[in-house]
Amino acid sequence: MHRFVVQLAVLATVFILPCSAIAQEDSQDLVVQAAGDRFPIHITYFPALESAVSGGLSNAPVVVLLHGEKESRLIWNKGSSPRGVNPFPVELQKRGYAVITVDLRKHGESIVEGQKDDVRPDDYGKMILGDMKGVKDFIQEEHQKRKLNMRKMGIVASGFSAPIAAAFAEFDWRQVPYDDAPIPAQRTPRGQDVRVLILVSPDAGAGRARTSKSVGYLKSPKMGVSLQVVVGEEDKTSYRAARSIYQNFTTIKDNDQRAEFVTPKVKDAGIALLRLPVGAAYLPMLKFLDEQLKKRDDPWADRRSRLER
Repeated sequence: MHRFVVQLAVLATVFILPCSAIAQEDSQDLVVQAAGDRFPIHITYFPALESAVSGGLSNAPVVVLLHGEKESRLIWNKGSSPRGVNPFPVELQKRGYAVITVDLRKHGESIVEGQKDDVRPDDYGKMILGDMKGVKDFIQEEHQKRKLNMRKMGIVASGFSAPIAAAFAEFDWRQVPYDDAPIPAQRTPRGQDVRVLILVSPDAGAGRARTSKSVGYLKSPKMGVSLQVVVGEEDKTSYRAARSIYQNFTTIKDNDQRAEFVTPKVKDAGIALLRLPVGAAYLPMLKFLDEQLKKRDDPWADRRSRLER
């Protein structure tokens, strides 16, 4: 669906709580280790609130929020909404989601003391297979504690982190299930959990990762992955890549039922789009997550191999 205007009906169906009307969010600053080189990755974890989740915590979807170039997770934590409206992760938490904001390596607090060198081309691959895998391992730990449902996982990424998110989603879907049952459909999955991608002012690539290539893999109807692309219509830097990514995904018939192209008529880019009036990006993104992720019927299941239970 190509969206130039947010309809009034959308505004009527999504209720935003002003900051002054709610209590302080429940969040924790934590450090997880990247897979492989064990690089320290700083995150803020907004656990799902039992009072907000229909069906109990084990039914809570989880959303990972990734920042843009030379930014940090604080832009999500504090600067991802219009004035007087909850920051995006806080609003998601109030709606029954578990949320994780991430400082990718060499951004924000995710640096090794005494090593403040610039991001190198090979760091992008480490963000995909190391940082994001470390975050996913943390999500699985919380899943096993029945504090969320990793089968209902979404990633929201801005700018350079869009190809990181798309490549990790591809990696996740390529994971072969455990060989723990004679019938393939009954085998315990190792991955295949990323159900929704929201790419905000996406870059075409980062290092060897190419957003459109990964999205091309994820567009198979058998996977059922949903994609929303958000970009300012007057953003000359990102618009062409964003349109190409969306068009690649929707080349398959009926994929437009799981896809949306949101193009407010502005020059703003990245997370700054969420600070515009709520109808520009903030509300459409919330609504897409509610419809494509939160409403999924994916019951909680033990993710350990049957041979280890």
